[in-house]
Amino acid sequence: MKMPNIKTPNAVGKIRGTKPSNKGHKKPQYNVEKAHEHRILLFSILAILSYVLIAWIAVYFTGNAPDLTDIVRGSMGSVFALLFAVIIMDRIHAHSDKKKKRREERKAIVRHNKIIQPVIDMYLVRKNMVITPNDKTVRKFQISATFTIKDMKDMYGPSELISDVGKSKIETYSYYQEKLQENFTHLVEDIDFSSYSELCDAALEYINATSYGASALDAVVSYQGTMAGTKSMKSIVLNLIREEPEKGKFIDAPPTLKNVYLLHQMINDQEEALSKYLKLVQEVIKEEAKEMGSKAQYDVDYE
Repeated sequence: MKMPNIKTPNAVGKIRGTKPSNKGHKKPQYNVEKAHEHRILLFSILAILSYVLIAWIAVYFTGNAPDLTDIVRGSMGSVFALLFAVIIMDRIHAHSDKKKKRREERKAIVRHNKIIQPVIDMYLVRKNMVITPNDKTVRKFQISATFTIKDMKDMYGPSELISDVGKSKIETYSYYQEKLQENFTHLVEDIDFSSYSELCDAALEYINATSYGASALDAVVSYQGTMAGTKSMKSIVLNLIREEPEKGKFIDAPPTLKNVYLLHQMINDQEEALSKYLKLVQEVIKEEAKEMGSKAQYDVDYE
């Protein structure tokens, strides 16, 4: 995969590429249903107007026959009342249908989030272990962090969690960030985001950042089992990290270290997308809880 150039210090700049957007996104089936409803309304209005036109033509060509004129005039009030009734009922139905679709979409989001939320928690713990050196305390549920590549010097160390026994920090991070990408992909594919498009955009931003950084992450993970002559790539990378200046730049870094800079950028972009997602999904949960007459609850307090 061709990686974009980074021009900002410490590789914190955005990946240059097309920003995913789901604004106004609707599934084809939804569009077909709306088009069908509009055709029915238009047909009803045209039928009523055709009746009015035919009736007046009949009156005109019959020479204003008293009986027919009285019948037409008497029916005009009912016809126009019916016309307005059709239009009003259509608006009521459209409003009710919109509320129903929003409610169904919200319930689907809440249901999917119950699957996504545990993966987010597991991802955050592993991500924060990767960006925290051993001499500092890991803030397990910190969403957004300020860190440099020098803070990642202990990423090849063993994970601090019992469930990750035998795995390094970078390996467990790699696994859970990919699982989170899979869950967000299912969310985007399964739900018609006609009412909560910003939530879809946040999920797509995470997917995009993860996809762009996949090759760099794979390379960094592979260093721990690769040899370069008589030296391991892992020791070479760690030495490069220790020797890198505090204000080092991607453009000036050795080729091997460039992948670490790209990993640093990917984590920053994931954090930003995840922060947006959590803020928006909590608003959806509150909205659902309010309609159900209950109180929104969160199992984890994020930092």
